[in-house]
Amino acid sequence: MHCAAIPAPSPREAVFEARPTKARALLPDTSIHPIAVAIPVAISGWFVTVSWCAFGGGETSLVLAVIGFFCVIFFGVFLGCAAIGRDMTPDRAHGRRFGEFLRGDVDIETGRIKGLDALWQIAAMPIGLAIGFTLIAIIAVAV
Repeated sequence: MHCAAIPAPSPREAVFEARPTKARALLPDTSIHPIAVAIPVAISGWFVTVSWCAFGGGETSLVLAVIGFFCVIFFGVFLGCAAIGRDMTPDRAHGRRFGEFLRGDVDIETGRIKGLDALWQIAAMPIGLAIGFTLIAIIAVAV
């Protein structure tokens, strides 16, 4: 049996082997939770559904189809860019739960805000519009 000689490690390799490996402490996650992003998308779906239920049929169907098409394009581009966007926070933890998001901080352009405040900024307008439009649709169908 032939045994090959094992070469001695180079000085550079020896330095890397001698370094102790310690785990780096990651900074807390400060990104937007996916549920907070899903709320306006779901409300947009609600808006299109109420539109079709209340006003679908006849000549308005073309207008509703165009509105639905634009919603799909808008949120498709938005979600597509978010999915393939580069993660700019390599030293941060990932995957916090929704409750941790609400209690934690979120980075925005002007600094940091609480997660609950970020959720209000994201969801308040779509929820208000959905409630108002649903009331309008109910009144229009009832009349």
